[in-house]
Amino acid sequence: MSKSRFSKEFKNAVVTKIVSRGGQSIAEVCRQAGVSLSSGRCWISECDMVSGMKNSKGSGQWTAEAKLNAIFQSHSLSEEEVGVFLRKEGLHSHQINGWRADVLAALVSSRKPGKDDRDHRIRELEKDLNRKDKALAEASALLILQKKVNLIWGNKSEDEK
Repeated sequence: MSKSRFSKEFKNAVVTKIVSRGGQSIAEVCRQAGVSLSSGRCWISECDMVSGMKNSKGSGQWTAEAKLNAIFQSHSLSEEEVGVFLRKEGLHSHQINGWRADVLAALVSSRKPGKDDRDHRIRELEKDLNRKDKALAEASALLILQKKVNLIWGNKSEDEK
């Protein structure tokens, strides 16, 4: 008996049906084709490129613009259409959801007032003001101490020094 009882054309046809299955599950498509679910899944993983399906292994190399475009395209689709779109693009729903969450988080953080040069300058000025306040308090304390010393020991004139 040969190693494979199904032709390559048949396998590609089944994988193409799985990719464009609409609302059906993979198990239903495989049952209709007369193959086991494990065979169907194996054929999908073996398939480098089926017409209309991108290889999902390269999905980590999406540009930011392509990710945003995919989010926009999938946003207005029904759940069934999203499934077809994801299979066509070689993506998983968790990738689109993660990208969408990243975009929303970036938009929320951009609304919050961020640190800029003015904040840095304000911090420097506050430090400088605190330093000068301490110096002024020290000078005041020294003047008060000098007055007390003069009261206790008397005022020395400049000639006596």
